[in-house]
Amino acid sequence: MWQRHLDRDDSKIVDLFSGQLRSSLHCSVCSHYSNTFDVFCDLSLPIPKQKSDYGRAVTLRECLDLFSQEEKLDKENSPMCERCNRRTESTKRLTIQRFPRVLVIHLNRFAMSRFSISKSTVPVSFPLTALDLGLFGPVDCGPVLYDLYAVCNHSGTVNMGHYTAACREEEGWCFYNDSCVDAISEEKLQSNQAYVLFYELKSCNISRK
Repeated sequence: MWQRHLDRDDSKIVDLFSGQLRSSLHCSVCSHYSNTFDVFCDLSLPIPKQKSDYGRAVTLRECLDLFSQEEKLDKENSPMCERCNRRTESTKRLTIQRFPRVLVIHLNRFAMSRFSISKSTVPVSFPLTALDLGLFGPVDCGPVLYDLYAVCNHSGTVNMGHYTAACREEEGWCFYNDSCVDAISEEKLQSNQAYVLFYELKSCNISRK
């Protein structure tokens, strides 16, 4: 499936940013497993709900756990089972089949309801080094380690907001705000304004061919 994708769309962008998700469907009637694969350029992670946006911070691991947790599908929302040849109750789970060189994580802070869009300001703590995604990959794939190199922040509301960025340079972390560039400490990278995280692959035991 990956080679088929490359035959249609191969570029430097794909080489750097593209990964592959596996969606595994398990039929509750006949226990048949079927897999589908989708290319991604970023992982859009849900943020666990808190009783208050001013409560404790959640971790990036909790966001990843929520993203990859098994989902129960009823007959109406389930695809056709390949073996039963009908819609059945089933479960679905997402895992990462192919890890990109540059991992872009989008924290899904904006939620849409029937009549409005709201923004979550729940703080999400994230590791600066050695983010291990091996637990969310193929079985027994071993550690897959990433280091953070940039953060995109969004401040403000749904209707009025402002974007800033922090990037890792040779001399340390720098904060970019329009025409101003200032040094920033690692501690200040963690805030409830963090919106998009950029990680680079440091160690992986899986072939990326």
